[in-house]
Amino acid sequence: MKPGTLQRASAVALFVITLAAISVTWRQDFWATSLPEVSLFSLAGVWLIACIVNAAPLRLGFVLIPLVAAACWPLLQLATGATIYRWGTSVAVLYWAANAAVVFVGLQVFGDPGIRRGYQRALVVAGLVLGVVAPLQKFTAQGKIFWLFPTLYPVTVMGPFVYENHYAAFIELVLPVALTGAFSDRAGWRTLHGLAAVVMYASVFASSSRTGFILTTLEVLVVPALAAKRAGIGWRQMAVSAAIFLGMLGVLGMSVGPEGLYVRLRQKNPYGGRREYMESSLRMIRDKPLLGVGMGNWSVAYPAYTTFDDGFYANEAHSDWAQWAAEGGLPFAVLMLSAAVWSFPRALRTGWGIGVAVVFLHCFVDFPVKPMGVAVVFFSLMAAIAYPDDAADREGRLRRPVPFRRSAEAAGGAL
Repeated sequence: MKPGTLQRASAVALFVITLAAISVTWRQDFWATSLPEVSLFSLAGVWLIACIVNAAPLRLGFVLIPLVAAACWPLLQLATGATIYRWGTSVAVLYWAANAAVVFVGLQVFGDPGIRRGYQRALVVAGLVLGVVAPLQKFTAQGKIFWLFPTLYPVTVMGPFVYENHYAAFIELVLPVALTGAFSDRAGWRTLHGLAAVVMYASVFASSSRTGFILTTLEVLVVPALAAKRAGIGWRQMAVSAAIFLGMLGVLGMSVGPEGLYVRLRQKNPYGGRREYMESSLRMIRDKPLLGVGMGNWSVAYPAYTTFDDGFYANEAHSDWAQWAAEGGLPFAVLMLSAAVWSFPRALRTGWGIGVAVVFLHCFVDFPVKPMGVAVVFFSLMAAIAYPDDAADREGRLRRPVPFRRSAEAAGGAL
């Protein structure tokens, strides 16, 4: 199989895995996460074999270093006995290894701008469909996923997501892609991107996610300005586009009903409980600063460090940054910080990748990348921003980085 064919087939496979992982996000069964993980391992294995037999060039990037280290960190905890619950840490090995596999495959695939653009368009179409289905389902399905599968969450269900902030995180990732495409893609696709952006942003109103609303609003304000500047669009045309966007948003926003979001924004203590969870996380960090309590074990350790009891089961710290430091120790938090620092300038450079930076910010007040479906989108876009978008990319001409080879003349892919 030629490298180009393998790249296209892998991009399709990655998108199918993404859709499958998102569609079963609501399931709590082990298979709902293990099947996407096994699929990602298989896809990464195909590329490793292709690179070993020299059927395809090997492309590597700095971002692989912290993510591979993150996948190995639970193994270190298991080997040293640092984890307080071996099963939780064993499951975490699969989760972080799958994330590293996504980035590895993405670096091999998205070096082709045409394939990268096609994957982005597919994500936008998926976001458009979900942006239509999720609000309709919320108001008419009485908590049933796709009007078929009952859940215990009649108020917060959005599409296959039972938690509104997970849905908002998915929109945060895809919305900048749509906003950028509305200015830089071909004529027909620009219309679709613009429509998708309005629909997805309006659907966040229906989700009633406060953080999602704040962060997507930030994207709506920043991304079009960056995209217009890169495309050489004047302020007069920008004003016309903004007026059309606001007009459509007004109609769709009112149709989905922003009352729930308004009520939540007016709450006097909108993040009640998170402060107490943070205090408990800090206690864990002080107690085990180097290796943590074990990846995947925050909820297991929490009762020993709690400062209050609200009568509910505390499943997550509601701050990924605090939870990463509590479960993996400060070194693990540094690994994720290095990935974030690497991502921010590249996200701003591309415009469409700003969702990666925004979700890293969302991680301060919630756990947006915990579902495998969101994680695949997050880490695939993280791999995609390793490649620069230049004028040739926007005009549709292929631009491939120098591949990494076992010879002195190779430079190293996306490094």
